[in-house]
Parts: sequence; C-alpha cells; structure tokens
Amino acid sequence: MTLVATTSWDRARLLTLQRPQARNALSTELLAELLDAIGDAAGRQGVRAIVLAGEGGSFSAGADVHEPLDHAGRVRWMELFTAVGEALATSPVPTVAAVSGACVGGGAELAAACDLRVAEPGASFRFPGAARGYPVGAAKLVGLVGLGTAKDLVLTGRTVEVDEALRLGLVQRVAGEEGAVLGLARTVADEIAAGQPEAIHHLRRQLATYSGAPDRVAAEHDLLRALTEAGGDYDAIGSVEGRGGAGGFAAGNWVRR
Repeated sequence: MTLVATTSWDRARLLTLQRPQARNALSTELLAELLDAIGDAAGRQGVRAIVLAGEGGSFSAGADVHEPLDHAGRVRWMELFTAVGEALATSPVPTVAAVSGACVGGGAELAAACDLRVAEPGASFRFPGAARGYPVGAAKLVGLVGLGTAKDLVLTGRTVEVDEALRLGLVQRVAGEEGAVLGLARTVADEIAAGQPEAIHHLRRQLATYSGAPDRVAAEHDLLRALTEAGGDYDAIGSVEGRGGAGGFAAGNWVRR
C-alpha cells in the first residue's frame, strides 16, 4: 500500500500522508516514500508549489513509537527524518503544510520545515522533544516565532491551538471551517504559482540567508544524528559547542558532516 499519495493540482503537487489508522505516524517506510515523492514533485516541469497534508483528520502524530527498530533501524529512521526536513526546506519550489487535527513532534517539525503553514480551525501543534529525550524544534521555531516563544514551546512541550498558532506566526492562514484546509492550501499554491519563478527562487534564497535558518537546522540535525548513533547517550557525544557563528556543531570527535 502506498503511504504517500500524490495528486496533481494544476501547477502544484499535493502529497498526502496515508496512515490514518496511526494518525499518520512517521514510520521508516513512510519517510522513505515521502522523500522520494518530494524529490519527484520538485523535479517535475511545471510544478510550482508542493503541498503536504495528512489523511483522516490528523496531519501527523510524529514518530511511530510502535515501530520495532533496532539500533541500525533507529539510525536509518533519523537519517530519513532529517533528510525529509531538509528536502522540504531546500526544495526548488515553495512548500506549504496543510494542517488538520494533531500536528505533533516529528509531524510538527515537517510542517515547520515548509515555507508556509495553513490550518483548519481544529488544528493543534506540539513540540514534545524534551519529554521524549530529543533536542528538536528549536532550530526552526526560533526563526518562526522568536526566541522567547520558541523556548516556551520546546521546553514545556505544551499544546498550541490554532488561534494562538496564528497569533504567534507559526500558522499563516486558517481555513473558515473544518474540512476546508486543502482548498485554502490550493489557493495559496495558486497565488505562489502566479509569481515569476526565478524571482521566487531568489527571494527564498535571500530569506533563508537573512534568517540564518539553514545553519541552525543543519546543526540541530547533526546533533540528532549524533545522539541517535550514540543510542541516546548524551555523555557519549560530549558537549555541544557553536562554531564561529556558523551555527555548527562539534561534540567529541563527531563533527558536522
């Protein structure tokens, strides 16, 4: 069964996570399919935007905690997860997350990796990395909602309802009713597609440079991969040190790849 459905929308491509029975939890197989689907959509002539959504009333519950993984499997999962986040953030065409229901953990990270987020009235967001033992969320959130609010969201792991998410800047637009988020996402995709492609490409590069997000995200992903390789042992990876303003990561003998 396909875990990521692909739908063509004029000049946009809709990618839908299809594990509704698991609230679209991010299994290894789903992440691999999603990575391929993003690459395929981005490489298609005429595709000017990519929309990411979840089937069945939830965007994504995050990592599939019920997937049986040994150490090598966990390392593979993290490699795929960080690769998908990077693919969304660095896609040659803009990306839009269409959020319905719960958007939690790894799911919230993928939504945050997109250029824009639109949501249904009943959507909610949560970044519970601290409770689950993984330092994830800060790199993207600090640029989206500011340092103080990013600290609030990642240190407490509290749930953010859609009205607050809109006020904070985590969400850019909210649909008028439940079930209308895909229509809103399509409108946004059409608005993006109406722009001049080369200008949009350079604007996104400028925004990434001005925000410093690529360096922050690369450092966070390096730390996540190192921690996973170390079996979750913080002592084994040593201390985290910023390097010369590049936002890099050095821990023991493990350096940024």
